[in-house]
Amino acid sequence: MTANSLTEYALNLIDCKGKWVLDQACQKVSQFDYGSDIINTALKYYAQATLSRVLPIFPTLIYLSCYAVGGKPEKTKSLATAMTLITASGDIHDDIIDRSTHKFSRKTLLGKYGKDIALLAGDALLIQGVTLLNHCDDLSIEQRKTVGDLVAQSMFEMIKAESIETCLWKKQEITAKEYFNVISLKGSVAELHCRIGGIVGSSDAKAVDDIAHYGRIVGLLATMKEEFVDLQNIPELNHRLKYELLPYPIIYALQDEKLKKQINPIITKKKPTKNDLQFIAKIVLKSGMINKLKSNMAELGLKEFAENQILKETSRGKEAAILLRALATEM
Repeated sequence: MTANSLTEYALNLIDCKGKWVLDQACQKVSQFDYGSDIINTALKYYAQATLSRVLPIFPTLIYLSCYAVGGKPEKTKSLATAMTLITASGDIHDDIIDRSTHKFSRKTLLGKYGKDIALLAGDALLIQGVTLLNHCDDLSIEQRKTVGDLVAQSMFEMIKAESIETCLWKKQEITAKEYFNVISLKGSVAELHCRIGGIVGSSDAKAVDDIAHYGRIVGLLATMKEEFVDLQNIPELNHRLKYELLPYPIIYALQDEKLKKQINPIITKKKPTKNDLQFIAKIVLKSGMINKLKSNMAELGLKEFAENQILKETSRGKEAAILLRALATEM
């Protein structure tokens, strides 16, 4: 397959395997009574305006991982629905931290209802998701405990990533290595979903570890791909310049002194223009530094594809492998 056909196949795969779970999650949010009229209204809005438009990669990873290790992925649907609510709560809280008021051309909860309601709504989703997880009939009591512990561990890792990112934003200058560490930590969410799918599908600890490692690499590559998307989305690039860290490709490119001399005068302006930001995106994407970064990411993904036993030696790992290759070759 070409890079374009790989990406198209991967997007269709994600939609096919994850859309049902996303629809179920939206339905549960819209129909649930959170005990507060304003929270009910806010979360119904969130389900329609934001959650329904999210690319369902995490429920897809649970499905593919369970299948890849030899399990029955239909047993993961209620579990994946609960996890979708838990990750959605994190997204709402992340919007508050990043001051993101718009997403998918619609207002976020923060943008429509303000910080206080968004915070409470995110808390409500987290409680709902954890409650559903604890009552998941497709898991044994032991599996529920294991999954609960893994969710907590992953959430602490994400808290660490967000706290480091906040501290880095306050620094005048950060290194590519410092920010790459944050991106690596954020890969824990995809790793969590793959490990959970592996636990449902197999009692073989080695197989579960292999598919979890696959998830970590997928998470890193998917996060890096989002960084490239933000670089090319001028309104988002402008937002990140004001309130967040710059997209990783810019930070990586700043290691080159020639590029640094071109970029620094622009990013230190009080109000960079649209043309300024388009110029940054253009010179960064055309630079040899970014070709090197893309090559490194491709090598990372292809190495995992070559060495991971689940992907390499089982026909059941074929779809998981295609998703990895699409992320690795189309940055």
